[in-house]
Amino acid sequence: MNATSRRHNEVNRLKPPMLVASFAIAMFSVSAPLGSPAYAQASAEAGKPAETLRPELGKELKAAQDLINAKQFKEALAKLAEADKIAAKTPYEIYILERLRGPAAAAISDHTTAAKSFQIAVDSGRLTTAERTQFSEAITSAFYLLKDYKSAAAWAKRSIESGGAAPQTRLLLIQALVLGEDLPTATKEANAAIADDEKAGKTPTQELLRLAGTIALRANDDAAYVSMLERLVIAYPSNDYWLDYIARVARNPVINDRYMTDIFRLKMTLGQSLTASQYMFMAQSAKQAGFPIDAQKVMEAGFKAGVLSTSEHKQFRDLVERDAADDIKNMARSSAEAAKSKEGPGLFNSGLNYVYNGESDKGLPMMEQGISRPGIRRPEDARLRLGIAYAIAGERAKAVEALAMVKSIEGGTEVARLWTAYAKQRVGGASSVPALPEKR
Repeated sequence: MNATSRRHNEVNRLKPPMLVASFAIAMFSVSAPLGSPAYAQASAEAGKPAETLRPELGKELKAAQDLINAKQFKEALAKLAEADKIAAKTPYEIYILERLRGPAAAAISDHTTAAKSFQIAVDSGRLTTAERTQFSEAITSAFYLLKDYKSAAAWAKRSIESGGAAPQTRLLLIQALVLGEDLPTATKEANAAIADDEKAGKTPTQELLRLAGTIALRANDDAAYVSMLERLVIAYPSNDYWLDYIARVARNPVINDRYMTDIFRLKMTLGQSLTASQYMFMAQSAKQAGFPIDAQKVMEAGFKAGVLSTSEHKQFRDLVERDAADDIKNMARSSAEAAKSKEGPGLFNSGLNYVYNGESDKGLPMMEQGISRPGIRRPEDARLRLGIAYAIAGERAKAVEALAMVKSIEGGTEVARLWTAYAKQRVGGASSVPALPEKR
């Protein structure tokens, strides 16, 4: 498959089905009798005097109209071709003929004829404002299906600017710009569409966000792509979006190794499995930091996932199980002693230990008190862990507030954004949605 075909397929995967279908015949009012008040009214609304058809032409057009209403589109086109042979047609007669020919041609996927006929109808000046929008959308669709993306984008823009265009037309505009190799304009239009939705208090559609992500990939704009993934995991959480989002953030060279445990914890919270080395790194880090309860739970998860199984893994699991049991026995006493101290680290860590043990109701107040006292060696790390603890406990608003305060030049801020997205994600959890196309 060549690059052009890959590019077309990549954007096609994001396209809602209705955007590639021919516009329905019902949109073009072909059921009203020719020469009826409906056509005279349309002319009057367009600022034109009422016009009529010559009887010989009107007879042929009426027969074509009946065939269209009977869904005999090829026969209708043949009848219209006969009518087209009548000489000295007036502009109005040409308009009515093309108004009928366009939908009939679209119905049998003759997009070249459909686009030409619709353009003649639009340029006649006889359409109402609403009809101009509808016909412009039909022309957009025809040119898109003909892979004339430059013309499709131009007519989509024209339809949007006329007012009243369907939301899908804006998506089609952006898709046409991408396939037409105009990535700067596609980026501008996608960002504007997202901004307009958010300004109106609406969540941008998944299709729009996926399309914006595809544009960012094609433009090699990693920051923009990660931004779209962030929006997607919040509004339309799926396992694939989360996997891609976490992986890309984790690859950021600014992130210090000590924050990797927070990234792995998020993966576990989302139900994603880790590698054996990741489980062991996380468990060993927890034990070294004085949290054997956390280390034990990590090891349990690794064994349950079938990732940890060696004798060395079992030996370490046995070790942290013993340490965790001792810790649980002494939790009440050690936390009471920490509460008496004027320094904050002991109380903060005691609270975090309770959270790791599934007792957030006891642990969070201790963490809140501990972080407010002096002596915290890395305040940004403490704010991050407090925000994570809130998120794990389901205190979403508090998690967002705490995580927003994390200002770190060593990657803590980036990890805080990951957990903020988790706290903000749509309730209902991750669903099965295809991932965005891989970068080529």
